[in-house]
Amino acid sequence: SGNTILANHALKDKTVIAFYFSAHWCPPCRQFTPLLAKAYAASRTKGQGGNVEVIFVSSDRTESDLQSYMKESHGDWLAIPFDDPLAQTLSAKFGVRGIPALKIVGIDGSEISADGREEVMSLGPAAFAQWEKLAPACIDVSTVKLLNDNPESVRKEAVDILVKLLSNVVRDPNNIKYRQVKLSNKKIEENLLPATGAFEILFSVGFEEDDDKLILPLAVSVSKVEKFLDAIQLLQEGGARSVDGRIGFLTVEST
Repeated sequence: SGNTILANHALKDKTVIAFYFSAHWCPPCRQFTPLLAKAYAASRTKGQGGNVEVIFVSSDRTESDLQSYMKESHGDWLAIPFDDPLAQTLSAKFGVRGIPALKIVGIDGSEISADGREEVMSLGPAAFAQWEKLAPACIDVSTVKLLNDNPESVRKEAVDILVKLLSNVVRDPNNIKYRQVKLSNKKIEENLLPATGAFEILFSVGFEEDDDKLILPLAVSVSKVEKFLDAIQLLQEGGARSVDGRIGFLTVEST
């Protein structure tokens, strides 16, 4: 229809995203798209792939080509708006070298399959069910919202410290030094601990108490730390986007 919808609305209750890189001018794409649409339509039941959503990332030359292609042979799914820079960003992120390509990721951005096209051709609707079963558990980052209960100056100090702590872990995840927070550190004691929500966030990330410090076990995944870091950085940027632990404000067009 050409209407736009925010991703946090369009992807509500979805656990897996299938980014479909395709274009009408591409003959292999025109052959594969009806197969994908048929598998998609047959998998809309929860437990059978219904929690998997397809998003079309177009390489069409014009917006009318995109729209006619979707109406002609696509399923009842969504698309990145024509000429949106996000299409190139996604293509680069997934290393797309040719089309059609179908990249499957969890709602947290973690890769589930790099070759969804082959899986659809081999398994049909069962591919969607398989991806749904492989979906990672959603990471709840809602404790980050507690920082908003602080005065602006307190919130800013706490956010800056949390960003630095978690960024260090992400940059060098096996460095034990970065997985420790000394509670006796003056800056931690004066600028982080008094902030409402600071302790709750660190415990939610996975930090554990150990005498006069907090320790993040090596078993805690970097992807989990990254999700909390991303959510906190949204506050650092001014809270322009909601913090809900999902994939963010991806603007898409409905078919």
